Amino acid sequence: MKGKTESQRIKYVQYLGLLIVFFCTIQFSNGQTAVEKIDLMGKIYTVTKDFPTEILGKYLYEGKGEPIIQLDENGEGLFQPHMVKPIKIKFWIDCDENGTIRKQIGSEGRYQYTLLIQYLDGNDGNYPVGKYNLMGVMILKDLGRAVIYGERYKKL
Repeated sequence: MKGKTESQRIKYVQYLGLLIVFFCTIQFSNGQTAVEKIDLMGKIYTVTKDFPTEILGKYLYEGKGEPIIQLDENGEGLFQPHMVKPIKIKFWIDCDENGTIRKQIGSEGRYQYTLLIQYLDGNDGNYPVGKYNLMGVMILKDLGRAVIYGERYKKL
């Protein structure tokens, strides 16, 4: 900083300090997970839309076809009951207050996540619009697949 006045050097150091604070703030805010609270039948669930990629994708009945479940990265998807057209859904994954995703650990490296789903265009029967429900996603690493309802699979 040769040839600079004391005032110019101070301004330069202040500018660098502001840049450092700015970039640290951006980095910190990008690392936080948004946590929401949703009431399902009188129980408050803490959930997030920060999904593990292994659960995302299309689940096929017995690995072959319909009925399907589609889970997209944006937290939207499809749920298709047997012999009914697919219903649009929103979904979240169960987490603690800090956004850490909960999973139930089983044997042989298997584990399960719990999703909270909301029906967006169901009928007034079993799947009314706006109703919330729970859905488990089993990760079976030893078999190389993820499973919902014990009958809808996708490869990992």
